[in-house]
Amino acid sequence: MQPARTLANDSPDTRRLVLIVDDNIDHLAFLRVAVGTRFRVATATNGLEAYELACRVRPDVILLDLVMPILDGYALVQQLRANAGTAATPVVFVTGLDAPALGTLPPRSTVLRKPCHQGEILAALLGVLPP
Repeated sequence: MQPARTLANDSPDTRRLVLIVDDNIDHLAFLRVAVGTRFRVATATNGLEAYELACRVRPDVILLDLVMPILDGYALVQQLRANAGTAATPVVFVTGLDAPALGTLPPRSTVLRKPCHQGEILAALLGVLPP
């Protein structure tokens, strides 16, 4: 896959790609703006759409809401881990769920609690990516 080109100077956009998955359109827009200066962004509004997109575009990292229609974040992560092409993709979870509900996440998961701020979102994404 060729890097996207910018219109300003036609040079390749070498920023890493983050796939943002959230069924709340307002929160999805906020996350897109929060990371868009540092990352290229792809978005999905449910887990099934996100899985298909992740298999196609191979994001560097996924920013994932847990509670969504069609395929929730928990099931999406299981499918991603079962696919050789996406198994190693880092995932940062974004949720409003209470701590007891998070017990089923994989060990050492990176979890951001809603509401979160741009600095903590970027720090979490950069923290799970290799240098």
